Amino acid sequence: MAENSSSGGSSMPSAPARSDDPAWAHGQVVVGAKNSSICVHYSKRINGGGITRLKYHFAGIKGQVEACKKVPPDVKWKMKQLIEDLTMEKEKRKRLRIDIGNSQSLSNDEVEEGDSANPTLSDIGSQANKRLAIQGTTEHNARKAITRWWYDVNVPFNGAKSYYYQPMIDVIASMGPGFKGPSYHDLREPLLKGVVHDVHEYLFEIKADWKLYGCSIMANGWSNRRNVPIVNFLAYSPRGTIFLKSVDTSGLRKDKETLLKMFDEVVKEVGQKNIVQFVSDNEFAFKAVGKALQQRYGTFFWSPCAAHFIDLMLENISDPRYFPMIDETIKKARNIIKFIYNHAWVLALMRKDFTNGNDLCRPSITRFATYFLSIQCLLKFKKELRQMFTCMKWVESSHGKSKVGKEITAIILQDKYFWPRCEHIVKVSEPLVQVLRLADSEEKPAMGYLYEAMDKEKEAIKTRLKNRVSQYGPYIRVVDARWDKQLHNPLHAAGCFLNPGIYFRPSFSKQKEVTRGLLSTITRLVPECDTQDVISGQLEEYKKATGDFGMPLAIRQREKLNPDPISLDNIDLLNEWICEEPSLLNGDDISWETIEAPLSTLTLEDEETCFDEENIELDGNDQLLECLVDDLPYIPPQDQDPYFYVNDGDDV
Repeated sequence: MAENSSSGGSSMPSAPARSDDPAWAHGQVVVGAKNSSICVHYSKRINGGGITRLKYHFAGIKGQVEACKKVPPDVKWKMKQLIEDLTMEKEKRKRLRIDIGNSQSLSNDEVEEGDSANPTLSDIGSQANKRLAIQGTTEHNARKAITRWWYDVNVPFNGAKSYYYQPMIDVIASMGPGFKGPSYHDLREPLLKGVVHDVHEYLFEIKADWKLYGCSIMANGWSNRRNVPIVNFLAYSPRGTIFLKSVDTSGLRKDKETLLKMFDEVVKEVGQKNIVQFVSDNEFAFKAVGKALQQRYGTFFWSPCAAHFIDLMLENISDPRYFPMIDETIKKARNIIKFIYNHAWVLALMRKDFTNGNDLCRPSITRFATYFLSIQCLLKFKKELRQMFTCMKWVESSHGKSKVGKEITAIILQDKYFWPRCEHIVKVSEPLVQVLRLADSEEKPAMGYLYEAMDKEKEAIKTRLKNRVSQYGPYIRVVDARWDKQLHNPLHAAGCFLNPGIYFRPSFSKQKEVTRGLLSTITRLVPECDTQDVISGQLEEYKKATGDFGMPLAIRQREKLNPDPISLDNIDLLNEWICEEPSLLNGDDISWETIEAPLSTLTLEDEETCFDEENIELDGNDQLLECLVDDLPYIPPQDQDPYFYVNDGDDV
């Protein structure tokens, strides 16, 4: 914020008339100069080429035009996508023209063979069907050829999920027949060196951005398949996350002094002035080291992992000591899903006749989020499951007559508390899972949204529980304990302040609170007083939306431009929900080879509400579902208060 740049084009129209190309949101036309434009980020004039040349400028593609040095990463990525789409569209048109030419040639040949100068509509349709059949056969043969190579070299199946898989196929297809793939020598020597060079160039560009935008260092402790303890260090910035180093800690003491030396080396390698925050989990030694580094350098923050702490909130809400109803319901739900997924005949029956190919499991980013999402999915298919366990196929089957089958049937059909409790659990957990999704998302930047998201999450829980403090109180105490004691820090407030989509929203009422957090952040990250004064002046322009911040373009982009994001890897933890004890499996079951893959699996993107607030049945004997007097404040005994049983320390 310490640098001002003027686009110098306030009198220029933003885009040509009737143009809806998204690139014009970042460029302006030059009046009186044909096909010329100006980049609003870099104040660079692009002569000729129109919007296409402007896109190359934003995307930083060499050989066309000088790359923009100030374009936001998300805009740069979007422009690259637009150029790739344009290139593919041109290639499709080229192929279409070739196909049309071949089709006309084929038609002429067939006309000559049939001695008919005027082919009928039936003839043309027959020719089209032949071409479609040939095309289908060709595509099938191409897929088989890829499959044979895949099996021959024993490539893991998840290689098909590689980011580079489809682009590779597209490029090969565009080369046409006769294209020769890289040889053994090419792969070992020149091409390998070229790819390594590209990676080094990419890393160099990212590291150069650290001086301008800063970065977050992430320390992740884990054990590999041989149970060797490892600590990975990564650096995140708006340009992306890069791997720094991995340290085998099996021969090291896990005390504060040893870890501090290891972490301090990373700080020196990256450069303390380039670091905004040091992120780790809340394991006692990691936390102590993080705070020691923060105190030693005084120019960056230590922060706990946001997704980790939100998952701990979900874990606390399923704690059998304080929420036995939720723990009991989760166990019943898990037994239902385990039974279905460990019996091929039952799974096939469910997919084919009742859920229209949908699965019940909800893979998620953390263990406890998987618990609550799986319950949400069960609730979504409540009606279908009740129909399934009453149909004649089930009743007459060996599974329906088995002891375990009868126990599962009893839960689904006869347990009058199970489904209402599932509804209650979803009401409580769904807002938290949405915040967890935000913290782990690569689509939206968490730092600029987490502060407000936590407030909204608590309000959502209160509303869903009819604002009855006796019902929502214990859950809010869990959230407050984790947020107040462990997760909240000034960076979240600063991120909220610098997110114009939230700060300028009429309903946002915490401007003063987040301003204090921002000032605390600036004091730590920017020690130079002169620079602080410059930033302070710019903050006044920002808060009052004057100067550049008051321009129509800046106002329009408030909800579109992203502040710095933070991201974690996705983790799939379903074993607890689908792995049954071997002794419970039925030897008379159908072969697993006959089970088809599900048509679809519900994901975190499914936003459908899975409960009916008007028809929920409450368990009058359960304290958490009991409707107590609402005008009395929720004040539990200290030995039963979730706020106090959440420790300020060594959660892992």
